[in-house]
Amino acid sequence: MANHALIYLLAFAMPGVFGFFAFSIYTRILSPEEYALYSVGTSVSFLIGNVAYGWIRFSVGRYQAESPAANFLPFLLVCYLAVTALLIPVIGVSSSLIQSLPAVAVTAVSALTMAQALFDISQEIRRARGQSIAFAKATIGRSLLSFTFAVAGAFYFFSGAGLVFGIATGFALMAMLFLFKNRTWLFRHTLGPKEVNRFLIYGVPLTLSGLAFAGNSTAARTMVATVLGASDAGQFGAALDVTTQLAGIIAASVSAIVAPMAIRACRDGGAAAARERLGDGVELMLGALAPATAGLVILAQSFGDIVVGPRFEQAAQTLIPLLAISRAIDAFSQYYLHLGFQILERPSLQVVCGGVTLIVNVTLAYILLPTHGVLGAVYSLLIGDLVGLAVSFLLLRTMFPMPLPVPALIRVGLATGLMIAICAPLAHSLSDRPLLSLLIVPVVGILVYGAGAYALDIAKVRTQSIRFRLSAAKSQLL
Repeated sequence: MANHALIYLLAFAMPGVFGFFAFSIYTRILSPEEYALYSVGTSVSFLIGNVAYGWIRFSVGRYQAESPAANFLPFLLVCYLAVTALLIPVIGVSSSLIQSLPAVAVTAVSALTMAQALFDISQEIRRARGQSIAFAKATIGRSLLSFTFAVAGAFYFFSGAGLVFGIATGFALMAMLFLFKNRTWLFRHTLGPKEVNRFLIYGVPLTLSGLAFAGNSTAARTMVATVLGASDAGQFGAALDVTTQLAGIIAASVSAIVAPMAIRACRDGGAAAARERLGDGVELMLGALAPATAGLVILAQSFGDIVVGPRFEQAAQTLIPLLAISRAIDAFSQYYLHLGFQILERPSLQVVCGGVTLIVNVTLAYILLPTHGVLGAVYSLLIGDLVGLAVSFLLLRTMFPMPLPVPALIRVGLATGLMIAICAPLAHSLSDRPLLSLLIVPVVGILVYGAGAYALDIAKVRTQSIRFRLSAAKSQLL
């Protein structure tokens, strides 16, 4: 499990590196108002994509993992084209009714929505089939293309819409490459009516789930823009982008291997076998998510000084610590706890969790934004995420209790606490030298946490290391 998770981590981390540089470039080239257009535009694209196409991706992830040899591609393309044919006139009519929307922005968001949906479907097939190396190559290739085109668009147009077009181009090219490489699959439909019905019954309710979860972030950005203005929305969006990306990279990389293994284990050995796999997976996820979140909180001041543009600096330093915690909680809920709903084939309960989170977030934002400014949006997200976590846990407790082994939590907590105890004072002592802080503190944190993880055998890292050395020694003797 750890080896595959490492490959997926690389697959998501490399785009994260590109995103890190892109983030620094965007916040220097674009004004907060143009960044707000980019931030809100990509968030709206994500929302539309989750509502319109998310059910296809979730369903193929569930059933392709259960039957890796089955060929879902022809049926998936039919679903994708049908949704696209319905979506285009809806977007056209909606944009014509809202006169203030620039046509170029609407076109860019639409292109990103459709291109990303097709690419995500192709990646879900790879992930469910356990093709981790192919998944990593496609993810990194897509990120490199999007980074290149987006930065070029930012330099040439100095606009958020140009950025969105560049990102969409990367998604579209890699999706077309997948279809070309797998063109022989397009005419080998193997699904029967029973499988198609099962796919649709499971997937369609996830449209509401996509609306709830993607709507959470989009609602926060939109409400900040409406109540406080485009400049505040751009600064809030920048801090939200970087924290969401970090938590998503880590949680998605672990979930990419844990989810298919747990689904197959449930099919072959029942709920007990699935929980055994999930127990290993949660320690690995928390063992990666906790120190990364703590590290971002510790380095928020230096990050704002060095990485982001001057017009975003103060907002990043103020908002990142709380947003990092919020996004980590949200990622843990979506990428771990909600696996229980997927295994049970109960997507409606996933909708309930997302709906509760969204309602709490929007209600609190309506109350707190006028009195607390941008921090009100952050508090709303954090409280909504905590409520969503609690609701997810309680709903699953009676049907499919998700493993949260206490010894694993203690091990991760001890190693993370040790890292914080050493790195927080170090970062404080280097606060007047932010570049040095960004260079030294992460290295020290990795070394300290790595030593703690090895000593405590978090996610069996010491056990696996010993086995690897014994296997290598045995192969040399032979």
